[in-house]
Amino acid sequence: MNSMTKKAWLPALAILITQSTPSAPQSASVEARGVRVPVPAGWSANDRLIAASGPIAMTNFGGAYTQGGFPPPDGAEIEITSVPAPPNLVDYIRKELAGPDVAPLQEFAQGANSGIQATYTESLNPDTSLKTVVDYIPHGATLYKFYLTHWTGDRNEPALDATLANLVREAQLR
Repeated sequence: MNSMTKKAWLPALAILITQSTPSAPQSASVEARGVRVPVPAGWSANDRLIAASGPIAMTNFGGAYTQGGFPPPDGAEIEITSVPAPPNLVDYIRKELAGPDVAPLQEFAQGANSGIQATYTESLNPDTSLKTVVDYIPHGATLYKFYLTHWTGDRNEPALDATLANLVREAQLR
């Protein structure tokens, strides 16, 4: 889960993440916070978090986080959430991502869904950092946010990026 959202959910997530049991089969779909997406092959969804009115949280490592709540090596997580649409999306993104090392914002279109993509890294120590890609999709009065987080330099990064793009393309926004 990205650090910006993790701060708000931290107390409840500590219990839900450490006790999460992946229960969504590979071909299942999950729905929460106004969005329905398929669970990609090799990924699992945290049904407990969804049942607690939280965001959709999926991992490709069965939810077995390392100490400190980070994905294991070669692990990645996707979080999908929604908030009321802000009046100015670019200003909202800049304010939300203030602080971390943010790459230039890029517009994107995946199927019927389009928006702005932001990428940032968070250094954990001089040799280790996490990379997060966020797709912001305004839809009516709602802003949907799709976060993909993995270790910087992950050898599976192209496949992880494709997984995020497919989720955004297949997302059914309410």
